[in-house]
This record gives sequence, structure tokens and C-alpha cells, in this order.
Amino acid sequence: MFGTAKSLNYHQSNQIEFIVSCLLSNLLFFLVLIYFPIQNCFAQELTSMKEIKILNPTYDEIMELEDEAYENNELERLRILTDIHIQKAKSEDNPLEMASGYYYRTIIEESDLAITYSDSIILATMDSDHSKYPTFGYILKAIIYYDIGDYETSMHNYLTAYDLAVEKKNYEDQLTCSMAIAAIRNINGQPHAAADIYIRSLKLLEKEEDYENSQYRDYMLLMYNLSLAHLRLSQLDSARYYLESGVHKAISVNDTLEYRDFVLVGAQLDYYEGNYQKAKDTLIKYTNQLEGNSKAMKLYYLGKMAQNSGDHPIAITFFQQIDSIVEVTKKPFDEIKDVYQQLIRHYGLQDEQQLEIESIEKLIFFDSLMTKDHKGVFMQATMAYDIPYLKLQKKKAEEQLKVKSTWIIILGAMAGFVALIGIYFYIRVRKTKKKVKELMDGIKPIRSSSRKVGTHPESVPEEIRNELLMKLEAFENSDLYLRKDLDMAQLAQEMDTNTSYLSIIINHYKQMSFPKYIKDLKITTAIEMLSKDPELLKYNYQGLAETFGFKTGESFSKAFHQKTGVYPSNLLKELKIRKNTQQ
Repeated sequence: MFGTAKSLNYHQSNQIEFIVSCLLSNLLFFLVLIYFPIQNCFAQELTSMKEIKILNPTYDEIMELEDEAYENNELERLRILTDIHIQKAKSEDNPLEMASGYYYRTIIEESDLAITYSDSIILATMDSDHSKYPTFGYILKAIIYYDIGDYETSMHNYLTAYDLAVEKKNYEDQLTCSMAIAAIRNINGQPHAAADIYIRSLKLLEKEEDYENSQYRDYMLLMYNLSLAHLRLSQLDSARYYLESGVHKAISVNDTLEYRDFVLVGAQLDYYEGNYQKAKDTLIKYTNQLEGNSKAMKLYYLGKMAQNSGDHPIAITFFQQIDSIVEVTKKPFDEIKDVYQQLIRHYGLQDEQQLEIESIEKLIFFDSLMTKDHKGVFMQATMAYDIPYLKLQKKKAEEQLKVKSTWIIILGAMAGFVALIGIYFYIRVRKTKKKVKELMDGIKPIRSSSRKVGTHPESVPEEIRNELLMKLEAFENSDLYLRKDLDMAQLAQEMDTNTSYLSIIINHYKQMSFPKYIKDLKITTAIEMLSKDPELLKYNYQGLAETFGFKTGESFSKAFHQKTGVYPSNLLKELKIRKNTQQ
């Protein structure tokens, strides 16, 4: 989740002592004004539009009263004040002050009316030369649509705002929109793209002096979103790095709310690392402080931990709470399919047909809704953000070419990249799904076989060559290659040969280097065992790395992707879905 964008920096006024009653007759009222400054009169609890209009206040004075009414939750009084603000601005043909008046209405009205007021800001400032307008109106609309779960329309408005911010060279708004676009892509199945945008944004932020303090909110937002994006990518080490950066900063400035949010992400990370008790304690401590989907997503992890420990009644209770929340918010999240699959199974076993049918209908509805949203967000982001960004990069390269002709090759490469990037992103998801299906359906990478050649390496005697090939075949049929500390010197010693002979044989007959040969064997075994042993699906990345002979979860993920073209998370997700449907 990302925070709402900062808006107008209104001066926050302190409440001034009540001085004179505005219910006196007009004569007495004006006599009082002779002795008291008009500034003090505006501090009274004025509720009548007519009374305020008589004083013809300045915009600053109206905004002070608006701020005061908002802080005291006096919404009707605030509506009166904003009406005065807007009417005054209209009569004086001041579009920026009209926008200021409309702003408060966007944050106190229901979504439909708030969107209308956002449109009013856009319409009033459409021809403005101000660096923040009409960009600000589109950002407000995007926030409202995001809050009601319409991510596709929210994305559309953020993209429009981003284009305007680029046109007006407003780097602060560019950063705001970029992070929001990344957040929407992150929750719509594009964590790779989101992480890339976040990292670019962080590099821009790091150019600011003392950015951790001067740009504190943006910095904390980036740390939070980067940790979530890497968590979605199952890159747990990277997720932990950004998480700890955010936690340490929150502690240093005593920011309890930011600390809570980071700790809750840490609980999710603990869950995937197998630290279930720590994750459970954190979630129980903080989850009730949350609302809506933020609460639902944390309840999901409590439910899964209860399910994994065999406490199915408690797990179902958590899943039912999630169902109740999503019924109200109408905002599904990736794990909602698993929630309804568990509820369908439970109601079926309990012979509660009506609840089973309702859960099936919800699963179908939310699955189709997410598919539509994901597709819409994907196409918009690719066409309106990724490609224009690449075109901008191309334009910069063209300008550099005017003084540096040696960049001509880079320009051609970038132009070609721009032409292909749209197709690349479009087919990327389909290719991943196809590769995962091939792995699951048995079209698995086979173990490396010896190459049939007409010639043999002369540097290795025939007797030694034949003996080493037999020993390598026996080695491949064992599980000795799953050792984390295995190196060529150790294997050569175990095969009673030297590293030179062993290296030549592997390079010549296996057509790969020794490290790649060992990784190839480990990943092939991983694919076979994951498909056969359901217990392995409960492991986190580090656990799988330990099982298959890798030192870290990230090294396992990287090797898996190099061999298969997909990440382990893609295969694990499909295997879990298949397992649940077969139960």
C-alpha cells in the first residue's frame, strides 16, 4: 500500500479566543469593529455564510477557518466556508483559489462527489501555468479511485498526472506518480516492474542532500514498498535489507506508525523464512489496529499458520473474517483465491451446500475481477509508462549524439529496444506460464548426458577418460552433488584423479563448466522432487536452498531461473494450486 500524496501546504492556525458575539445588531457589530482589528473577528465560531461574507475575508483568513473546521470535524461549517472560498475565487477569476476551495470537498465527501470536485479542480486549472496544476486534480482522482479499488482507472489518472508533471518539469510530482504507479503494478502481479520503478525513484531521491531526513516521507515509502516488492519476488534477503533500513530509521525518529507498518511486513517475511512463532506474535499484536484489506492480508497469514499447525477450526475462522472484509471492500488480493478454496473445501465437508455455493460464486467473481484488473493495468502501464519512458531515454541519447557521435551504436540499440519492449512485456507472462506448465506436465530438463563425439581429448589417456565417464555417471545417479561445499578439487580427489583431467572431461563431454554442471544437476533434482513431494511446498526459499545444496535462497532462485527460464515462485504457486484442487 502506498500513502496518499501530499497536497496544498495550508498554514495551520491556532484557535483564538472568542471575542465578540456576531448576533448583535449591525450597528453594534460595526461599532465593535472600530475598536478591534478585523483579524480577531475571524477567530469566532462563525457558522453563517452571510456573517462571514459581510467581513469580506482574505483567502488566507478563509483557509485558516477551513483548517480549524476540519481539525474540529465540523463538516457542515467547513462546507459553508469552502462555498464562500469558491464563490469569492469565481468572482475574482482566480482559478488556483477555486482549486483550493474544491480541495477540502474532495477529502470530506463520499467518493462519487469527491471525484466530481476533483474534476472541478482539473477544469478550473486546465490552462494554468502553475507547476502543480492541473496535475494535482488528477492525483486526487487517482487516490480516490485507488481507495475504492478501481485500480485501472486509478492507473489512468496517475499516468495522466505523470505526463503533466514531466511536461511541467515538476520532479516532486513525478516521484509521487511513479511510486503510485509502481504500487498499483505491484498489487496487480507485476512486482518486477514495480521494483524497477522503486529503485529508479530511490536513485533520484539519493541525489538530494540529507535525503533520509529532508525527504523522510518519500524515503520511508520507498523502503516500505521495496521490501514488499522483493517479498513478492521471493527475494527475501533484499526484502530484509530494505525492511531493516526502514525500521532503523523509524526508531531513530520515534515514528511509531511507520515502525508498526514495517514490523508487520517483517511478520510476513518471518512467515516465509519459517519463523512462525515470531510472525504470529507480531501479527496478533498489531493486526487489530488495521482496517479493510490491510487487516485481511494479515489475517491470511494467521490463517495459514493455524492451518499448517493443524488447527483447522481457527484457520477457517480467520478465512471467514477475510471473507467478511472483502465482501465490504470489494477489493480482492492475490491470496483471496486460496482463501475461498479453503472455505469451499470446509463447507463441502460440513455439508453446508449454500455456503459452499456462495464461496464458489465469490471465487469466480473475484478471480475474474482480478484478471480484468491485472490485464487493464498491465496494458496501460506498458503503453503509457514503460514505452514513453524508453522513448524519453532515446530522446536524451539523440541529444547527446549532437556532440558525441560515438553514441550512435547505443542509440540504435535503444531504438530497437523501444520497438521490441511492448511485445516483450506482452508475451512475458504467457511464456512464463507455458514454461511452468511444461515443467509440471513432465517436459522437464533432463540430466546432462555425455556428448557423442568422433574425437576425444588427447590430453586425457583413454583408460582414464573411460573411467572418469563411468564415475561421473554414478555420481549423477547419486545425491552427492547436493552438498553445498562441493568443489572440483574435492570431487577430483574422490574420483582418484586431478582437477585438470576432470575439468577437460566435463567441458568436452558435458559441454559446460564444472560450476554450471553441478548447478544443472541440483536444479533438475529440485524440479523432480518438488513435483513429487508435497511437503517441500511448505519450505521457504532458504529451506529449499538448504535441501538442494545452495548456500542462499537468492542463489537458488537465480540458478533455477537460468536453467528453466522461470523463477521457483512461479512453479511453487502452480504446484500449490494443483495440490489444493486435488484435495
